[in-house]
Parts: sequence; C-alpha cells; structure tokens
Amino acid sequence: MRFDEPLDGWFTYVTWDIDVRLAGAVVRASARRDAHREHLIGLARELAGELGVRTAHALEATVIPPIAGGPRYDLAVLVHGDRGLGDEVAKRAAALGLPVPELVLTGRNSGRIGDTEARDGEVLLNHFAGPVTPQDAVEAWKAVAPWYAETLGVDNSTLLEAEPDAPFLIVNYAVIPGGVVPFLAGQMLRPSFHRVVRRRLRDAGITPYPVFTRRMSA
Repeated sequence: MRFDEPLDGWFTYVTWDIDVRLAGAVVRASARRDAHREHLIGLARELAGELGVRTAHALEATVIPPIAGGPRYDLAVLVHGDRGLGDEVAKRAAALGLPVPELVLTGRNSGRIGDTEARDGEVLLNHFAGPVTPQDAVEAWKAVAPWYAETLGVDNSTLLEAEPDAPFLIVNYAVIPGGVVPFLAGQMLRPSFHRVVRRRLRDAGITPYPVFTRRMSA
C-alpha cells in the first residue's frame, strides 16, 4: 500500500468531559454540553483564522465503545498548525467557562493516507496505547491500514504520533465511510478482522481505544 507524505507542523488535540453519559456506547444528549457547544465552535473558528493555523475543528463525541482504560470525553478541539497550541487552547477554553481538559495532546503526523480534511462524515479518533515505542505503534498501524482500505473502503487517515509522556502513543484521525454502526459491524462480523487486525495489534503489544465524533458547525 502506498502511504502519502506526512504533513508538516503540529497537531493539538484537547478534550473535555462536560457530561459524558452513555446509553450502551452512544453518548446521550446533554443540556450542559449544549451550553458549551457554541463556545467551542466559536473558538475553533477563531483559531482557524489565525496566522500559522491550517485547520481547526470543534468535535462532539457520538459513540464511545466501552473499553476499560480508554478516553472519556464529549467535546474536543483538533488543531493543525505551525506549533503546538495545547496550553493556549486550554486557557482560551477556560475563559469561555469550560473545565480543565481531560486530555491535552500534541503530536506530529507520522503516517497518512489520502486527505482527511477533504472528507465529510463521522470522524474516528482511534487512540493506541501499550508498553512499546511510538515507532512500533506507527509500524503496527501501517500493517493494519491496508485492511481498512481494502475491506471497509477507508480512503483517508492522518496518524498523530504523540509527544513523550502522553497517555497514548498514537492517535489515528480518519473520516469513516457510512455510519458508525455499519463501520463497527463491518469489523466485528468479518473473520479477517480478528485474524489480521486484532492479531497484529495484539502481537505488537498495543490496544486501540476508538471514539467516534462529528465535526460541529454553527
């Protein structure tokens, strides 16, 4: 499989647990979350217009598979720019009334397929953790990425390699084809998913923690 040249610059990924309540894996509606949604949309819009920022998205979690040890949040901001903006995003969000973030992660793009920014649809942020190096995690992602492209039709992926001491080694940012339920079923009901993807990740010593989100707009 041919991988595209990684993007330069830095990605900043900041998440908040405003009112995470699940019905199974589905994030339930929340009036408290609604009160902060417009604040984050406005912040992302401001960031996107600033010098040195290429893209900025406000995200709302829709589905969080119940995997112990995984991230738990309902709102997030993802920024791609010339430098890391974690402290600045957290400070500006606090001035808008948001609490202390659950996660502030900065990383570089270490692998890429297609153009995630050019795709519309549900956004997958898949967090990978384990007692291995980030480089090992990147190689494991490259080993399973062809399965997703060939079997499920995932034609884009932007891999973020986190800075040292982050709780996750890598985070895969991708827009999935179709909805979340067909995507998850397309994995779990295929024997090749368990034979190829799960085995490869298990052998590499890393665990995936997916969160499905949508890009918010005014």
